[in-house]
Amino acid sequence: MKSNIKRAVLASVCAIIAVLSALALYVDAQSSTVVPVLMYHSIHKDEHKTTLYVAPETFDLQMKFLHDHGYNVVGPEKVVAYMEKKERQPEKTVAITADDGFYNFYKYAYPILKKYNLKATIFVVANKIGKPGRLGWKELKEMSDSGLITVGSHTRSHPWMPTVSVNEKRLYQEIVVSKKILEKGLGKKVEFLCYPNGGFNDAVETAVKEAGYAGAFTTNPSKKSPIDDIYAIRRIKMSGRSKNPFILWAKLTRYYAWFKEKRY
Repeated sequence: MKSNIKRAVLASVCAIIAVLSALALYVDAQSSTVVPVLMYHSIHKDEHKTTLYVAPETFDLQMKFLHDHGYNVVGPEKVVAYMEKKERQPEKTVAITADDGFYNFYKYAYPILKKYNLKATIFVVANKIGKPGRLGWKELKEMSDSGLITVGSHTRSHPWMPTVSVNEKRLYQEIVVSKKILEKGLGKKVEFLCYPNGGFNDAVETAVKEAGYAGAFTTNPSKKSPIDDIYAIRRIKMSGRSKNPFILWAKLTRYYAWFKEKRY
């Protein structure tokens, strides 16, 4: 009797292990094109003002974690290459992005990125360059020429793009003209765009492709959007709460974004 119970328990354990192993292999295969992309906005000492703020000290701790734990921190061109499987994605790969083009990125984040020799991408609103609290051409060129910072478009005026999509002239201004403005000011090609507030639709995505961008970033599109769509690259919101080592580690795994969207 006891031997029968033992065999039944052992069989149950083996079945559970087999199911968990199969699930792990499935998730690993399904998430293989996911590159964790961290999304920042303002690096500012008053981090409690809004969840979009991260204190410089917190940002330093997060970047130190990436550096000390040997993360492969890449630019947007590598994100696209890994997603398209043109290159094999190394373990512990991550990308860093920051939206809106605030001057505090240059004041606080850029020195920290230089200290740890980490790459990042900053998406700039073309019409706000040089405005109070925003980056000017001097800072943008310096960072772009450093080889660490990629400058991308955050459109020309930061509108809600699904609404803009019905106006061809406005769509052209936001997508194409913003690209031209940045390219002229930086003296180099601008190949990546970030949708303001993550908003886009099929018409916007098509316009971005036709404008010659190599990829585009968003926040969390619907599950209908393919997870390997390089014109709808998902990102992970970063905040002051992410300084906890375990939370930070969890967000840095490619499984986090996959599970967050319940892709099963």
